[in-house]
Amino acid sequence: MDGRLQERWDAIIFDFDGVLCDSNDLKGETFATLYAHEGPEVQDAIRAYHRDNGGMPRREKLARFERDILGRALDEDRLDRMVAGFAAAVEEAVIACAEIPGATDFLATHAGRPALFIISATPHEEMLRIAERRGMTDRFVSVHGSPPSKAETAAMLIARHGLRPGRVAFVGDAVQDYAAATALDLHFVGVRDADGRHPFPDGTLTVADLRDLPAALATL
Repeated sequence: MDGRLQERWDAIIFDFDGVLCDSNDLKGETFATLYAHEGPEVQDAIRAYHRDNGGMPRREKLARFERDILGRALDEDRLDRMVAGFAAAVEEAVIACAEIPGATDFLATHAGRPALFIISATPHEEMLRIAERRGMTDRFVSVHGSPPSKAETAAMLIARHGLRPGRVAFVGDAVQDYAAATALDLHFVGVRDADGRHPFPDGTLTVADLRDLPAALATL
């Protein structure tokens, strides 16, 4: 399998939360905690919005909570404080979070064969720290957070490294991951959540976790 993956693929791009690290629910609970004073109904709405809108930068997500769920005018100072509060609460927890099953084995087996990248909606400097603290940095050619968008970062990597889109796979768990792959004509493999759900169109190739990824990539 190792040789076949290397022959087939120039690169594999990974999202982080819910793909390499089992941190989606952790982040959802952290968002909900920021709104504890708003009551349980608002918190449930926050959790649902987070679950249905993975891959969105946290500042944009918090702004949408304020506008779409709470129906109030956006206060940039308040938004700044909430972004800072979220970051302070979540970074150490993500560093300590369990992996998605199969992540460590896949990275150990395939690092450099083909080239591996992370593109995450997590702020860039924070994503670099998390990857370093989790001992993952040396498995990847480079690690990227936001901004810019995932599609913009993927396009930059394709140009910088001379990658062929038909030989690049994007592995993600969110609509934004699928959209980035589709916009650039990359192959896509979705990762389902613990309940077997995913947000992708019918017929999208998905896996339960990264133990199934080599076999999935071999079918493309």
